[in-house]
Amino acid sequence: MSRTLAPGTLDAWLLETLAGATADTAVLAGHFAIFSAGATPVDGLIDDTGNAAGMREMTEFTRATWHGAARAIASRSAARLVVLVDDIQFIRPVAGERAVAERLAAALAADYLERTPHLPAYHRAAIDATGCDPDRVLAKDAARLLFSERELRIAAARRVRHAVNGGELDHLAAVSCDQGNTITITIAEQGDYDLLRAGHVSCAGGYAELLATLSDRGIRRMVALVPARCLGAVSLGTLLARRAFGAGGMAVTTVAVGGAGTPAVVLEEG
Repeated sequence: MSRTLAPGTLDAWLLETLAGATADTAVLAGHFAIFSAGATPVDGLIDDTGNAAGMREMTEFTRATWHGAARAIASRSAARLVVLVDDIQFIRPVAGERAVAERLAAALAADYLERTPHLPAYHRAAIDATGCDPDRVLAKDAARLLFSERELRIAAARRVRHAVNGGELDHLAAVSCDQGNTITITIAEQGDYDLLRAGHVSCAGGYAELLATLSDRGIRRMVALVPARCLGAVSLGTLLARRAFGAGGMAVTTVAVGGAGTPAVVLEEG
């Protein structure tokens, strides 16, 4: 089921939707990216005057969704906030060889995460401004608050291999080839899909891992505010989480948020 929110009404919708929500509800909001061409990554959230158009689009999304969700939870909700960092897409080291660039990108992302065990400065300032309890943020683990797209994809690949080896995906007609580096499944709504390709999962697979991880930790309802351009991958990831990653019991509401002046699209699943 889907519906459209008129421009400027997302905050009111969040207040209504999250009213009375309990701690088994998670809200993915304030999703942000880090940017680097080889130097120390930055998030560009506090000062984006020099940002390119793609960076500004992402930072505007981050600000709008984080403020709205934090305000709604501070008002009348016990829901938990989840913060996800895109530490893949915008880390683009200038290097001659692809393998070298990929290793450098991974090192830069790991360094950022190590230096950021708490919320980024922008996210914490917004929490303070809205009066939201910082403890409402659901930590990735005891050492860090942020969930990492890069780490989620790695964990997803591990989960898939384990599931195939244990026969847990046999109901999806899973086929493994290339010594397990490519795993294809069949889903009625999707057809044949390479869940694992050349040893890696897609963005959708990483998102499925996030949902599965939260489900494993007792989250039963997810409200995910995502960039409109990511709706296709997120919808596929939600399907994968339900059919292949063991998160079938989670109710998921996905909100695709575009730029200022554009409507948001709400999808209810489960």
